[in-house]
Amino acid sequence: MGMSKRSSRGFTLIAALLLLVLLSALAVGVMFLVTNEGHMSSNEQEDNLAYYGAQSGVEKLTADLSLLYQTSMSPTNGQIQNLVNFPPTTAQVGNISFTPPPTIQYSTDPNGNPVSTVANISSGNNAGLYASIIPMTLSVNATRPGGASVNITRRIEVALIPVFQFGVFCGYDCSYFPGPNFSFGGRVHTNGSLYLADGNMLVFNDKVAAFTQVVTDRLENGHSTAAGYTGTVYVSTATGGCALNTFPPPTGGVTNCTTIPAPPTYPGDASWSGGIPGNGPGASGVPNNAFPSISAGTLKGYLATSVTGVTNMQLPFVQNSCTSNPPPCTDPIQIIRKPQAGEVATGALGQSRLYNKAQIRILLADTQADLHPERGPIGDGQDVQFALNAFVPNVTTTVGTGNQYFGMGQNGVNSQVTPRSDNGVLATPWPLLGETTTNLAAGQNVPGAWIRVEYQNNAGNWIGVTTEWLGLGFGRIFNTPPTTPKGGAGQNTVNPNAILILQQLRPTLTPANATGALATRFNWYPINFYDAREGEIRDVAQAAGSCAVNGIMNAVELDVGNLKLWLNGAIAGSGANVNFTTQNGYVLYFSDRRGMLPDLNQGNVTYGESGLEDVVNRASATGLPPDGVPEPPFNYQYSPEDVDLNGLLDNWGMKNIGYGFGVDTNNAALNPQRNFTRIANCATNANPPTGTGLANMVTGARHVLKLVDGRLNTVGVSPLPVRPDNGQGGFTVASENPVYVKGDYNTSSLDPFWANNANNATTHAAAAIIADSVTVLSNQWSDVNSLYNTTAMGNRATTADAYYRMAVAGGKNIPFPVPANWGNNQDTGTDGGLHNFLRYLESWQNAVWYQGSLVNMYYSEYNTGVFKCCTTVYGAPAGGRKYYFDTLFLNPANLPPATPTFQDVNNLSYRQNFTPQ
Repeated sequence: MGMSKRSSRGFTLIAALLLLVLLSALAVGVMFLVTNEGHMSSNEQEDNLAYYGAQSGVEKLTADLSLLYQTSMSPTNGQIQNLVNFPPTTAQVGNISFTPPPTIQYSTDPNGNPVSTVANISSGNNAGLYASIIPMTLSVNATRPGGASVNITRRIEVALIPVFQFGVFCGYDCSYFPGPNFSFGGRVHTNGSLYLADGNMLVFNDKVAAFTQVVTDRLENGHSTAAGYTGTVYVSTATGGCALNTFPPPTGGVTNCTTIPAPPTYPGDASWSGGIPGNGPGASGVPNNAFPSISAGTLKGYLATSVTGVTNMQLPFVQNSCTSNPPPCTDPIQIIRKPQAGEVATGALGQSRLYNKAQIRILLADTQADLHPERGPIGDGQDVQFALNAFVPNVTTTVGTGNQYFGMGQNGVNSQVTPRSDNGVLATPWPLLGETTTNLAAGQNVPGAWIRVEYQNNAGNWIGVTTEWLGLGFGRIFNTPPTTPKGGAGQNTVNPNAILILQQLRPTLTPANATGALATRFNWYPINFYDAREGEIRDVAQAAGSCAVNGIMNAVELDVGNLKLWLNGAIAGSGANVNFTTQNGYVLYFSDRRGMLPDLNQGNVTYGESGLEDVVNRASATGLPPDGVPEPPFNYQYSPEDVDLNGLLDNWGMKNIGYGFGVDTNNAALNPQRNFTRIANCATNANPPTGTGLANMVTGARHVLKLVDGRLNTVGVSPLPVRPDNGQGGFTVASENPVYVKGDYNTSSLDPFWANNANNATTHAAAAIIADSVTVLSNQWSDVNSLYNTTAMGNRATTADAYYRMAVAGGKNIPFPVPANWGNNQDTGTDGGLHNFLRYLESWQNAVWYQGSLVNMYYSEYNTGVFKCCTTVYGAPAGGRKYYFDTLFLNPANLPPATPTFQDVNNLSYRQNFTPQ
């Protein structure tokens, strides 16, 4: 018994020891497992931290690179490589070292700078467009203290995209709301919202992209499209899917053309409904949460917004978007401005200015200093003043040679009145090409304005040719611009060689007595006409022959046919020495600052704007008197009157508008009604005509460029300048003033393209007009008729089709809510839409044929009159708007010279490599 008890106690001890060993082993195993798991978790955490650090590094490097290309169009190798010295900080990503340093790799030229090649963009919403592309590889290595390291490599392409590849481009909101059928080819892009509506059928045949929203239930003025705009919008699901100028276009799967559901089906395929999107106080509505799937699915990406990949595209020097930000912001209109004193031409802004890209410059100003403020006085004798009793000797006319005077005014003769200044009546005579912005003493003569014409030679030097051009003559017969270059029927019958036309003979004078008329300074009139959109504050008819001083425009006419002859040497002179290689053709820059007052709100210097912003005044049914305060913001965070986006109402330009017509428009401080003062006798319907608006000088900022003699007269011969060495390239006109195109331009009814819409190879120039605004005038347009029938639109009627072939970049006005008390149509408050982007001033009884690209990058700051239709200003083309995108622009060799480019950075591929701890 005792032995048994002793044996049992021994077994129990052994069992306890064995159990203890087992438990110890289990504890050790658990401890090992926990330790190993902890170590693994720590490693994974370190790897994740290293990954996020590397990802942050490559994202920052990409963003810094994009910002660099926004501030410099062509950054140097040194500027690009300097970006690697600014990786994310410890405060941003924690304890991470970026070693070895990040790298940016790309091909370089012999100077070490990036090499670009023209190629198609390979990814993103702009895929398929061509651009100047720089492929780059970014590499970032991030390392944690414990040794975990991640390397991320990203391949990108920096693309500079020529804007005229788009059928339509808008820097702000963009809208279509034609009543009749309308179609226009090419891609559509807007940095704002896109408003789509139609009274009948609206057709697109390529990608339609909006950075913010697509809206179909509202116009941009807030008007519901359920009233008057219940037509059908057709969009493509592949390039060329919807047939143009075919109504309705065939739809269905095989055609790649579909419809957006018409009102009142909302939101349908739109991305927004129920109000105006944006950040202004009037913003309302809700997004369509189904739009991303509709865009990517049914519409195959051909109607897209930022949520489906659309990017904001801006000029390199533009730092932020005024669509989404309150002013001040960098204004894209600077591309057409003259530089200011001290500005560097090689800076981000200087590189973008068309003034610095041009090879021909035509400059007019009230003072010599304002002709070329960036250079100061030039002592070459080519800054010429339209001085009292001055003349140009030995000018050739159609009937001989003689001395040609600058026109002078005579008080009480030929409907001419003595101009006024702040100090009252001035002395006579006075230069009709003069100015009265200077505060003159009583009895002092009005000073003449200044002009300079210059060209750039192959060595890059600027050569003044003002006296050479004036020596070719600078006048024409009354009311008859040339339609054919020197030597043809329709040539200038006074000065057949003239390139610049500054004045016209009095109505009673003919070419037969031109020689004697040239030598008499009182035989000349200025070239004035009436713009009802600018002159009339409301779309209401007025008495025949009466006009508002604000609407009388003075034109400098450019005979582009004679310019081509001068460049080719057919008109003797220096034309053959003008450089044509740097821009693949010619860029002509125009600036006329006569009558322009200093901007009191921006340094008291002239900037190129008119200072005439007080033009909306929604609370007044008549608009008079203008209220003198900024219209409150609605769509955006800035006022619809604040076209220069400085946060202020600029009405300082009203002061001297009436001086040249003997009207005291400075009769009360800040009385904004003064520039709408009416002249009862603007012009008469008599033969010969007379009238105050016809015969007197324009003294305010109402000076414009009119392009004449641009018609295609012979198939196979370009009507505009092209490169003389190979007949290629083209001609771009850049102007900080408004541009008016008289008659057919760069084409005509002779062009085979219009017959079949397919033969696109007709000889022509790759042409563009980039200006404050662009207005097309028919072949039948009459300056004197516009001054008599100022608001009788039916008496400014066309009698034949008109044809235009050029890319156009210009301004528009800012939209505002449709007024309830104006008594006008539902379009009031809009910017007129892209169908009215080419401005009209006539009752178009025929068709307007247009081929090109329509680009809006800025608001008009010179021609500030708001859109008006359809009682006094214009009537929509009864024969239709036959608009076509110029598909030749899809080849870089066919672009107009100095086409603006937008910067875009596209991600191509992404690779990561781990080095674990």
